[in-house]
Amino acid sequence: MNRFLTLALKFLIAAAIISSLVALTLLAIDYFKTKAAFPPKTFICQVEVSLLSREEAIIRLRQAPPEKLYPPTFVFQNTGESFAFPSKDLGIRVLPEETVDAAFATTHKDSYIRELRNRLSRNYLVLSPRLALNEDQALKVITELAQKIDSPPKDASVQLDESTGGYHITRDLPARKLLTAETLSACRNALFEGKAAFPLLIDCAVPPRIAEALLRPHPPVYRLSAFTTYYGKHDSPNRIHNIKLIASWLNNTILLSDEVLSLAEKIGDFSAERGFKEAFVILQGELVPQLGGGTCQIGTTLFNAVSLADLEILSRRNHSFYFNIYPLGRDATVYPGQVDFKFKNNTGFPIMIKAVATNKKLSFRIYGTPTGKIVSFSRPTIYMLGEDGVFSPATLREVIDSDRPFRTIVTRTVKDAQGKILTEETLRSYYKLYGEKSNVPIRRPEPR
Repeated sequence: MNRFLTLALKFLIAAAIISSLVALTLLAIDYFKTKAAFPPKTFICQVEVSLLSREEAIIRLRQAPPEKLYPPTFVFQNTGESFAFPSKDLGIRVLPEETVDAAFATTHKDSYIRELRNRLSRNYLVLSPRLALNEDQALKVITELAQKIDSPPKDASVQLDESTGGYHITRDLPARKLLTAETLSACRNALFEGKAAFPLLIDCAVPPRIAEALLRPHPPVYRLSAFTTYYGKHDSPNRIHNIKLIASWLNNTILLSDEVLSLAEKIGDFSAERGFKEAFVILQGELVPQLGGGTCQIGTTLFNAVSLADLEILSRRNHSFYFNIYPLGRDATVYPGQVDFKFKNNTGFPIMIKAVATNKKLSFRIYGTPTGKIVSFSRPTIYMLGEDGVFSPATLREVIDSDRPFRTIVTRTVKDAQGKILTEETLRSYYKLYGEKSNVPIRRPEPR
């Protein structure tokens, strides 16, 4: 019995020694096999490089189809938006030598025992390739993206239902500018890290002029004033077209506290490309068809609405001729580059201009924060220029019958809610001619 146990023990010891020798032999084989090659179950993207040397792995990567090394599309992305492009549009290519060197360094950075333990604990190892792009092609793609992304700042606005008083304030947005050089550099870095998504680096540093936060505390939705003028019986479709065009540009204009509106700047240059048509304007003592005719009705109507809202008038000039479609002594002429109508929002809060032009009339309404002020105009006092060169009091009928130049004086009075006079202002105007243009020389007919 003892002899049997002794033999069994010797057998077990021998088996253990043999197993150890086999294991050590296998380990030695594995060590020498993987010392200069990739370990088993190693992939670079979808390309297997198990037990390949550096040189062999480089050759395999060069022979591998592109779809096994990088995705067919790459994505540029920013918060809430993304743009996908085929890899060929960006000139994407694999860098075999750099890829293999980086992958080999990753699989051989620890001791053999630790690497073996890591291999035994996982099914396989997938490494990222090192990629590069054609910078000229990529920059072209990024420049095209800039055309879609770049945008000026967007002001907050007020959507007001004048019939009900309901309103909605839209939010503001900053300007957006794609930083092309920085985005290209970020693409380069992302590729180096094996990423298929590139960040879009956008500059949003330019804020809008009108922020939502400025409108919320004092929304300009309470009517401060309104004024309407009507067209003359001889007004042409061209003149009405120009008035409608400018009114559409002025509608919903918001002025913050202390901001100034120049009507000439708001109208801009007269050109057919901007939609203007020829209509009569006063030029060197005559009515001449010119692009933009009709702007004076815009100036006159807006001047009266602004005056009734008690905004600060900075620049106003009356017409050289008297037109009976305007309130006498309360008209305002405007022609970009020559004469302007300007006013300032002196209320301390935002105001909004509403403009409506139909085929018969033009209306402006000013909205803001209620002040309780009451504004009124006196009847015009008329003074006719006599043959002796002296201005004497007269009626409008006397002026018309005499066909003489005349001047007017109108008093604008501002009272508080209790009826106390706050300010009084004198408006002085001078007119060379009168009537419904019948005595105004017309150089040539207006297009219709």
